[in-house]
Amino acid sequence: MNGKLRGLLLDFDGTIAETERFGQRAAYNQAFAELGLDWHWDESLYGELLAVAGGKERLRFYLERCRPELLDDAIASGLIVKVHQAKIRHFAKIAPTIPLRPGMLRLVREAHAAGVLIAIATTASKPGVEALLSQDPKLPFMIDLIAANEAVDRKKPHPDVYLWALERLRLRPADCVAIEDSNVGLRAALAANLPTIVTLSDYTISDDFTGASAVLSDLGERHEPAHSFQGARPKNGLVDLAFLRAVCVSANAEAASQVKM
Repeated sequence: MNGKLRGLLLDFDGTIAETERFGQRAAYNQAFAELGLDWHWDESLYGELLAVAGGKERLRFYLERCRPELLDDAIASGLIVKVHQAKIRHFAKIAPTIPLRPGMLRLVREAHAAGVLIAIATTASKPGVEALLSQDPKLPFMIDLIAANEAVDRKKPHPDVYLWALERLRLRPADCVAIEDSNVGLRAALAANLPTIVTLSDYTISDDFTGASAVLSDLGERHEPAHSFQGARPKNGLVDLAFLRAVCVSANAEAASQVKM
C-alpha cells in the first residue's frame, strides 16, 4: 500500500480508441459484402451486439437472435470463421486512421518513461491492435504485452485475458490498474481483482459501472480536462500516474479493510 504502481492494463476497443463505431462495425459490414451476405449491422443493432465479447461469439449471437434459420449451416460450413477472418483483414486497413482517445498517448508515454509495464488486454484480434498502434511509430515499443483474442478461450466478462497478462508480466493485481470502457470489461477486470477506471465510450454511456474506482469521460488533456461522473476525481481533470497510484492505494486499503471485517 505504498503507492508503487507496476502495471497498467488497457482494454482496446472503446478504451484506446473509438474502434467499435469507426472501425469494427464498418469492417464487419465490409466482410459481409465481400462474402455475398445480405447482413448489415447498423449502429443500433451493433450497440446491442456489443453485450457479447469476442468477434466469433458476437457473430454467433447475431445468428441466434436475428437469423436462427442460418445458424446450423453457418457453423457446419465454417462461415462464422470466414466472416471473422475477413473482418480482421478489413479492420486492419481501417485501424491506423482511427485517432487515439484523449489522454491515451500522454498516459502511455508517462507510464513507459516511469518503468510501469503496459499491457493491452482485449477480446479483439492481435493484428487489429497492432494495426492501430502503428499510427505512431513509437507507440508499439511502449507496449510490453498484447493479450488478445487468441490468448484465451473464455472472453470477457471472464477474467482470463487479464489473468493471462498478469501471469506473463509477473505482476500482482494489487500493483496494477486497469482501464476499461464497458460493463463487460469492468466485470472482467474486477473478477481479476484489478482496481479499474472506466472511460465512457460511444456505446457504453448507459452501462452499469458499479465497482469502478472512477468513471470519467476520458483520460483528459491539458487543454481539454476529463469530466468525472463517479468515484475518484483526477486533479485538473488529467489521469496521470499520481492519480493511478492513488486509485491503487485506495483499492488496496478497501480490500484490506474487508478482509479484517
